[in-house]
Amino acid sequence: MQPADPRTTTLVWGGHDAAVPEILEVATGRCLPTVSHSRAIELLAATMPAVVAVVGSHSTTMVAAALTCALTVRDPGWILTASPQGDAPGYDGGGEVLVVDLCPDLALHDAVPPGQRHRALGSGVHPAVTVVTAADAAPPQHFSREEALDEIEALARRSGSVVVWSEQPGCAELVERLRRRPGPRVVTVGRGPGVDVAVLGLLWSGEDHRLTIEAAGERSTVTVPVAGTKAALGVASAFAAGWALGVSGADLADGLAVFTGVERSLTRLGAAGGITVMESVAQHPEEIAADLQGARMLTEGAVVAVVEPVGHLRTAALASRIVQALNGADHTVLLPVLSTQVRAARHSDGAEALAHADRRGTLVIPETGPGPTGAEDAAVDLAVSLLRTADLVLTVGPDAARRIGPRLLAALDRPRPAQ
Repeated sequence: MQPADPRTTTLVWGGHDAAVPEILEVATGRCLPTVSHSRAIELLAATMPAVVAVVGSHSTTMVAAALTCALTVRDPGWILTASPQGDAPGYDGGGEVLVVDLCPDLALHDAVPPGQRHRALGSGVHPAVTVVTAADAAPPQHFSREEALDEIEALARRSGSVVVWSEQPGCAELVERLRRRPGPRVVTVGRGPGVDVAVLGLLWSGEDHRLTIEAAGERSTVTVPVAGTKAALGVASAFAAGWALGVSGADLADGLAVFTGVERSLTRLGAAGGITVMESVAQHPEEIAADLQGARMLTEGAVVAVVEPVGHLRTAALASRIVQALNGADHTVLLPVLSTQVRAARHSDGAEALAHADRRGTLVIPETGPGPTGAEDAAVDLAVSLLRTADLVLTVGPDAARRIGPRLLAALDRPRPAQ
């Protein structure tokens, strides 16, 4: 078997044992170079005329996906973990600009091949524009807001322009840091006085948000079918990034006219028995709170959340904030914490931390049944028992929660006792 040409073929180490030893052995035998996820981003970014990086401790997904539509006139490519509805995540080559979501994904945090040094996402990338969505604690990537600010500031100072979502945690501190000494052009976006790209109007019709955005005296109107105030402001941040890149307001509005949201980011799976089933991939407490607020806007009934916390270390560290976010639901059915490699090293138990933090008794932990799907079976049965006609159930999480959504629809479609 001939060795592969290392200039054209590379194994990207994906984290969470995605590259199992057998695959690594085959790659080594074929002389394939093996690189980390962050190094792969750096190499791809270097091939593009311009890069727009979306970075933050949370809330990057909506901004990055909206950007791929906002920049249609520039024929964008992308590196995304979650795609606009109807598109595919992952890597897609483009023409003039590459949109990169540098989200703090637990699955990618330790994505470093054996023998290589960990590199923060975005290392070696020099974006034309960097969009900052938040700077907050998000273990294990950022154990404190200060750590998040240090890492994000380093990327910002390698950028031509920095767009900062002014109302998000840590963003005021970041703007202050960047303006202390000469550096990149800073563009703020949000509501209220003193921002460079201002959201003058934010109107919810019951089906979509209508935004009135002003930049350099030019007003544009954008209508997007996304629920939740944070989601709508994320779209405004994508608009601001396009404007900082030099795209006109008219072209940005035209591009965003086809944006319908992000796959599994407060998206509708279907309805059965008068109950709506939606799903979310939120992980950080700020993201969970935002999606529950959006869910409230879509129903006149109760909101029941079925939540799969991600990472024992993160869940333990942010337990009180997660529980506070979950108070946005009427009931929360708690799935087992999705394990990560970090747990074994830190010996933290996220489930116990959540239960301890829940002083109001709002979390419901189902008793696990037998078999490998016992926890999921019990969660489905419990959620169905809590739901009534006109309610909404939101599954939150990347793994078990993804499987539970369709199962809830099937269970709700079966005849139920009169309520």
